[in-house]
Amino acid sequence: MSFFDRFKVKKEEPAEKEEHIAEDVEEEIKLETIETKIEMEMDDAEWAASKDKPLEGTTEETKMAEEKKKAAGKPAAAKKPAAEKKADNKVWHITKRTDDGMWQVKAEGAAKATKLFKTKAEAEEYVKTLKANNEGSRVVKHKKTGEFQTK
Repeated sequence: MSFFDRFKVKKEEPAEKEEHIAEDVEEEIKLETIETKIEMEMDDAEWAASKDKPLEGTTEETKMAEEKKKAAGKPAAAKKPAAEKKADNKVWHITKRTDDGMWQVKAEGAAKATKLFKTKAEAEEYVKTLKANNEGSRVVKHKKTGEFQTK
């Protein structure tokens, strides 16, 4: 046998290749069924330990479900007091900017203006829509000088 004869691939007949493939597939199926049977025979604790899966009842979902069941047995919680409810409401300020003379609508505590307008009337119209979308919110109008405007 020559040196190059070692690297020559034997040509198998197509029927032989199909037989080898069929045997491989059958072997894989047998292995999968054996693994499945073994997993089914294990009890839950062994299976969980082998799969790094937490035992039943320790997941967050089951804990939340238990809390909901407990809460369902209790009477309904009282409504929030008025003082807490006001904290959710926004306060909108309409002020005039000194650098460019535009009127701005700004939420209380916000660093940037929500929107800019050329006239105060346009800003007031816009605030009406904001107020309608946020129930309980209120508007504070300012004069050109920055002082609070009273009606």
